[in-house]
Amino acid sequence: MNKADIGHPRLRNLYDYWERCRGDRLLPARSDLDPVDIPALLSNLILIDVERGTAPDGGMRFRFRLYGTEVCKIRGADLTGRYIDEPGITYLREVAIRSYEKIVTDRAPVYEAHAFPLSVNFVGTYHRLVLPLAADGANVDMLLIGFYREIPRLPAAE
Repeated sequence: MNKADIGHPRLRNLYDYWERCRGDRLLPARSDLDPVDIPALLSNLILIDVERGTAPDGGMRFRFRLYGTEVCKIRGADLTGRYIDEPGITYLREVAIRSYEKIVTDRAPVYEAHAFPLSVNFVGTYHRLVLPLAADGANVDMLLIGFYREIPRLPAAE
């Protein structure tokens, strides 16, 4: 992934921070991150534990360890402690699980931007950057996600 592809300035900052924490290793560990270093980003962060072999099929499960306050507002719920495969978490559950599994396997960051309707004529954008973390520097055991919602200014009513 190229940093220039990241369409939100705060997510570019998060990517830079991840790169600094990574140093010369393939992946940084959760213990390399210090919330004091990124206070402006904290409310838009999600941390997900990667649990191998705990899914009913023996595969991976993903548990929300931290769900930032701004993400809670955007999503309308605090998912801290919940698993993404639980009923009612998201209607995109299977898509999200496949995406997380691919990130764990590829051990590479992923940035995505998705439009959402605000009205007939206007759309907003969700920005998501998923960064893999690994205690041993190689085997992903956690995902760090930056999540922002961008809403364009609507024209004033006449």
